[in-house]
Amino acid sequence: MQSKNALRRTMETYSKVTRFFFICNYISRIIEPLASRCAKFRFKPLSEDIMSTRILHICTEEGLNLDSEALSTLSSISQGDLRRAITFLQGAARLFGSSISSKDLISVSGVIPHEVVQALLAACKSGSFDNANKEVNNVIAEGYPVSQMLSQLFDMVVESEDTSDEQKARICKKFGETDKCLVDGADEYLQLLAACSSMIKAYSNMPEVYSNDM
Repeated sequence: MQSKNALRRTMETYSKVTRFFFICNYISRIIEPLASRCAKFRFKPLSEDIMSTRILHICTEEGLNLDSEALSTLSSISQGDLRRAITFLQGAARLFGSSISSKDLISVSGVIPHEVVQALLAACKSGSFDNANKEVNNVIAEGYPVSQMLSQLFDMVVESEDTSDEQKARICKKFGETDKCLVDGADEYLQLLAACSSMIKAYSNMPEVYSNDM
């Protein structure tokens, strides 16, 4: 925070002769005095075709071998972020050499194994808070990023055919609130547990409870 305030004073001093550019993933982490002085530009994720073309160019220049499955996996886990794709590719090349498989990319990307995500989702669908709490503890103990868990849970919930639109809406709304709390520095265990509690209520068709402290 002190460094950002110092940067604000620098911007005020040199704004007539200098143009400042900031690149960030989360605008909420930029303090308001800085953000208010900037014009904000938001960029869409790159399409898979554009990602694949650029990744293949990098592989050719660097002498890396990437088959079609690995290329598709890299484009998918990068979520349209070419910087992230290059980072994953670089990490895999250092660990596994010039021939990189889909499994290699998953292992360096931080993507949570499908069976772990499925176990947590199944625990929430069971309606048992104790089961959900057990799976949440397992996720935290293994060190999986909760933001990544939410992203993968989101995909599974949205694509689920046995979940009603109302249930999906309730769950996705809670995921959005949880993600915002995580960005603001909230405790990962408590946030994931709260999200799972909301999932249990949604799957059990329990009504949402609103409190009014006014």
